[in-house]
Amino acid sequence: MSTVSFTVTFPTEAGFIGRECNAANCGRCFKVHEDSLRDELYCPYCGQRFRKDELFTRDQLRYAEEQGVELAKEYMYGEIDKMFANMARRFRSGPVRMTQNPIRYKAKTVAPAYREKRVDSELSCPDCTVVFQVFGVFGFCPGCRSENQAVYDANLAILRLELAAAKDQGRALRHAYSDLVSAFEHFCVGRASKEFRKAQFQDLFEARRAFKEQRGVDILTGLSADETLTLRRVFQKRHANIHNRGLIGERYVRKVPEDARLIGQRAELSLEEFEAGARALRSVIDRIVETDPRAA
Repeated sequence: MSTVSFTVTFPTEAGFIGRECNAANCGRCFKVHEDSLRDELYCPYCGQRFRKDELFTRDQLRYAEEQGVELAKEYMYGEIDKMFANMARRFRSGPVRMTQNPIRYKAKTVAPAYREKRVDSELSCPDCTVVFQVFGVFGFCPGCRSENQAVYDANLAILRLELAAAKDQGRALRHAYSDLVSAFEHFCVGRASKEFRKAQFQDLFEARRAFKEQRGVDILTGLSADETLTLRRVFQKRHANIHNRGLIGERYVRKVPEDARLIGQRAELSLEEFEAGARALRSVIDRIVETDPRAA
């Protein structure tokens, strides 16, 4: 039994083609430039590895099926035509004669009935040069799974764009505080040694402890007292918004005793504090990179 294969093509937008993670806990979409496609790719959101032919979007698969049906029809009619043509040649003369009217079928051109999903950030990985686009906060390069400073900077740019475009500034700030901490968490998971990857990196002090234990490095070294206080507030306000309806509670005060007088009140968020926290966190990330033995 022989197998017949067909080649189908997908449209691109400015050279970018969509990909969709098929991990059960992810399923998010991103784009990779056609010149950057590899045999193996990584989801920029969850970091899971996939073969190139496992990341098609549902829209692409439907489009490929439509193309495939048309190509299969053309092939099938062609094979039937050849079969009857051979029979007609054999029975051209004699008591039983057979003639054949050629069957012609040309595969119809299938126009894509979809557009790739919107993305809001484009990045060229400084480690492997893969060019890709993502929507929202992400953690990895899809080409090499690198977690470098460029990933953090791209995430920060995304958050700033979302804040600038937001109609509800309070809601946008709540998301921005949370996503800033998530971007830091993604970075730490990638830079931590295997036995420390399950550390609670959404907790600034747990992140500090984890890197002290695995590298003997204090990631907060070099920060001023004001910068450290800002980071403590950003991390704890993020926790308060997710787990305590935005109210300052005892857990918050244990980590930020300077705000003990505010217990029971709503944690106040501001663009200025977010920006100060983002700058301080970039210094922490630089410190993590500088002390990474893999970079030596």
